[in-house]
Amino acid sequence: TYTDVNNEYKGLDQNTHIANGFVNYSTFSLWDTYRALHPLFNIIQPSRNHDMIKSMMEHYHQSTLHMLPIWSHYSNENWCMSGYHSVSVLADAIIKDTYLGDANEALNACIETANHRNYEGIGYYKDLGFIPSEKSNVSVSTTLEYAYDDWCIAQIAQKLNRQDVFETFMKRSAHWQNNFNPSNKFMQEKMADGTFKTDFNPLSTHNQGFIEGNSWNFSFFVPHDPAALIEKMGGKNKFALRLDSLFSMHLPDEFFKDTEDITREGIMGGYVHGNEPAHHVPYLY
Repeated sequence: TYTDVNNEYKGLDQNTHIANGFVNYSTFSLWDTYRALHPLFNIIQPSRNHDMIKSMMEHYHQSTLHMLPIWSHYSNENWCMSGYHSVSVLADAIIKDTYLGDANEALNACIETANHRNYEGIGYYKDLGFIPSEKSNVSVSTTLEYAYDDWCIAQIAQKLNRQDVFETFMKRSAHWQNNFNPSNKFMQEKMADGTFKTDFNPLSTHNQGFIEGNSWNFSFFVPHDPAALIEKMGGKNKFALRLDSLFSMHLPDEFFKDTEDITREGIMGGYVHGNEPAHHVPYLY
């Protein structure tokens, strides 16, 4: 919680604000918490989750960029990690009717955030359907995360009967396919000319286009359309073998010894349970 005893707090614009009718929250490490913590709050503490979303909306209103928080930290935005995962938190609450604010206003904030062309390759993502490797060293994982977030925006739009927004963001949510290499069945960096980058190593976490992960783990990151991913990987039987390979392979120390927060204790085969992008993978069985 981030207020004084009289409900005053310093906002993102560095001015003093009063939290009227809600508890103001800060320090949303959203790249971590959108996956499970906020959905859990939405089930067991929906009113608290509502206050958190209200705090995110206040962040949006106070932002000179008119963006929802990426990773808010006290009275600041520290831009940590990738994606615009506030939209996932908003979508979950709006779909389940636990957000008591203006849902259309929240959707507009999501749309504006997702269309901020000069933020982390969004312009390339919109125009090309992927972020070129030359423009970002985490181009693949960012494209995958945007695709999921766009699906979340589409779900809000569908609930609010905003068909044009629904169609636009459903189309964008399929952009993950642009980084899927059908020849090796891995997510892979793509160059601006549309060719896949050579010197590919699916085990490496460095210089492969991923943030805190490798292609073996991130290639399963299509949480919004696993059926399509299964089909692209060759059907259920081949997909199951692919999962088996992930959990049974040996991941040499060299591929995680320089990666923050990852140790052998959190690894099963090549599956890195100690890191967020793979948390959904066991459920794909």
